[in-house]
Amino acid sequence: MKTVADAEREPAALTPEGAERRILSYGGRLMLVQFRFPGGVTSAEHSHPHEQIGYVVSGEIDLHMEGLETTRLRPGCSYYVPPNVRHYIVTLSPAVLLDCFTPVREDFLAAAPSGQ
Repeated sequence: MKTVADAEREPAALTPEGAERRILSYGGRLMLVQFRFPGGVTSAEHSHPHEQIGYVVSGEIDLHMEGLETTRLRPGCSYYVPPNVRHYIVTLSPAVLLDCFTPVREDFLAAAPSGQ
């Protein structure tokens, strides 16, 4: 459990796409994660058993989700990804995203740098 987090002080794990992933607050069945993506990258297409809600803090992305047309998202936009739905993003510029997951992403905790 992490009740309070300061994103600027949390250690980052690097994703294969070069994004910085910071685990922020989590506990019970809910987790908040910040992603900082460079521009011009495509995340791996994937699915997971977690529900996910995301919010675009900065930048511009194209969201690709199974069963939906590609959607362009800008700052202030949010998105919902149901469990087990294949999805990925393409960053059109450097982007900061906040993603909430339920239940907690145990795989993120297992891969977290020390200090998480």
